[in-house]
Amino acid sequence: MCCWSLPPAAAIINEIRYEGNDVTQISILNREIYIKEGDVVDEVSIEKSRQAIMDLGIFKTVTFYLEDSELGIESDNEDFTNVVFVIEEKYYMLVLPRLTLDDDEVYYGIQLRWDNIGGVNHKIRVLFQNRGVTQGIDEKRSRFRYSYPNVNGSAYNVGVRIQENNWVDEADGVIHRQDETYNISLSRWLNDEGRNRGWFMGGSVSHQYRDNEVIEGAELSDTLEAVIMGVETGYVSVSDFEYNRGGKSYGYRLEFSHKSINSDVFFTKHFLYYKSYYRFHDYPLSNLNVQSILGHANNDILGASAFTLGSRDDLRGYENDRFNGNTMLLTNIEYMFPHDGYPIIRYVGFLDVGNTYDELSDILHKPLHLGVGVGLRWKIRAFVNLDLRADLGYGVTDSDYRFTFGTRNMF
Repeated sequence: MCCWSLPPAAAIINEIRYEGNDVTQISILNREIYIKEGDVVDEVSIEKSRQAIMDLGIFKTVTFYLEDSELGIESDNEDFTNVVFVIEEKYYMLVLPRLTLDDDEVYYGIQLRWDNIGGVNHKIRVLFQNRGVTQGIDEKRSRFRYSYPNVNGSAYNVGVRIQENNWVDEADGVIHRQDETYNISLSRWLNDEGRNRGWFMGGSVSHQYRDNEVIEGAELSDTLEAVIMGVETGYVSVSDFEYNRGGKSYGYRLEFSHKSINSDVFFTKHFLYYKSYYRFHDYPLSNLNVQSILGHANNDILGASAFTLGSRDDLRGYENDRFNGNTMLLTNIEYMFPHDGYPIIRYVGFLDVGNTYDELSDILHKPLHLGVGVGLRWKIRAFVNLDLRADLGYGVTDSDYRFTFGTRNMF
């Protein structure tokens, strides 16, 4: 005699539910997940979906649990299960006193940060900043940015940026420069579902205006305008975890301006970038973060070099805009590890290597400048993308130290 029986049928997803999304709309959550009602229960796909929701970057934590479903398609051979994602939302609006300490320069102001507007992940950033007094002139910066991802539930994203700032340039004489920038961008995720990851393509149009008022020196005061067209393609696969990130992103951006499109200047600018966030299996709260950038422009932009290096955001340990040119090469390496028992506090050791050049071929013949240092990060988990940051950098070329403080990670 031979005895046999049918194996138990796999459970079927009867319902997908969310708990804790007091602000966030279900539509943006459903777009990110990799499961749907009627699928066979697969915990690998459910975990992948949980991480995809977390990767939106607007939640403290995302967990899930399975529950038996009493209602399903009538069948003697099938069980039905509900998948429930539990979301812990962050605070989405923050008015933040803005303090930037860059060695002997202190900038202060105020910033509005509003994320997940309307529960559909729109974002607004408004900044007003006082940057001190030079040659009796108040230097200020104001900026407005608005991001509208997944327009009407599609794979398209729209961004708007308006910026005004003025500063005193003392490199050649004394020139009071005033800039205005207006930019609109459109991009598209290339996956069919419109998930906020993977390959993308986009374009942008900018109008820039610069007024150069010569206070001292042989140059003449003038104004310049430029209409700048841009295209970009790239890949994003960065995962947000409770205390750090993992994954990578890279891409290429081209910008060009010409008199034929009502510009006073002609240039073509190339920008190639790569970012990677390494997490270690045995030390998941530690990070090795790497960024590399290669930029080149065939001409000055609005009368100034296309690239500058020397600040808390690129080559630490050097004074602001210490190096300038129309070609740039930069690599940043950071190793972060948590304080024992308090992973919101992380210690940092960093290495910055880079330089700017007049010509692309100079990369092969001129040395790189080195910045090394240590820092501290404090992750404010209650708010979106808020990390207090302090760095002490040593510029090897200048044998000088610089201390900087800010409210976001370097990259």
